[in-house]
Amino acid sequence: MARLLLIEDDRFLVRAMEKLLMAEGYYCKSVGTGLEARQALQGDPFDLILLDIGLPDMDGFALCRQIRLRHRMPVIFLSARSEEADKVVGLEVGGDDFLTKPFAPRELVARVRAHLRRSNEYNLVATALNEIRIGDLIVDMDQRDAIRNGRAVRLTEREFELLFFMARHRDKALATEWIFENVWGYDAELGVKTLAVYVRRVRQKIEVDPNSPLYLRTVRGFGY
Repeated sequence: MARLLLIEDDRFLVRAMEKLLMAEGYYCKSVGTGLEARQALQGDPFDLILLDIGLPDMDGFALCRQIRLRHRMPVIFLSARSEEADKVVGLEVGGDDFLTKPFAPRELVARVRAHLRRSNEYNLVATALNEIRIGDLIVDMDQRDAIRNGRAVRLTEREFELLFFMARHRDKALATEWIFENVWGYDAELGVKTLAVYVRRVRQKIEVDPNSPLYLRTVRGFGY
């Protein structure tokens, strides 16, 4: 049973999400503040987090940054903000997806299911492999991380999935939309920009010079 952490201070919305997600077979733990979230994350691990941006004690973006220091599970932001800039910021700080309130119950379930499915699929594929070596870079399936100069670069779950997917198709030009649909598991309005944010984040961790990448190169007008 997948374990979900709901970080949301709107009790009405929390109860609705709990009822919906528990009916789908998920375990849900709900907290209403950043402090409670940090305490919950010190216990049993979670498979996915639903995170409200407007928490009473801190900004959800700041909390996501703190979460990413220790955890790599998918994070889906929930927010009444619909501006594209907020969505991009959410991705920049380590989020994997962004749902604008009010959202349709079916969309919430579909997003949660897609993120969990993709995470499980990559785990299954990784168990059949050990590592992929590309020059001085090692994509380590046991650690679900990349190793550069003998040190783990601490990729998030989604960053690892992106790098792993591209490493499996190394020396091939991959279309942007195809990469997004295979790694995220669904089409999205911000798919191209989302992917660009993640490529930049991965480059910052694996490249000696992110502005002149050796491993993850751009194919202008097509993809990577």
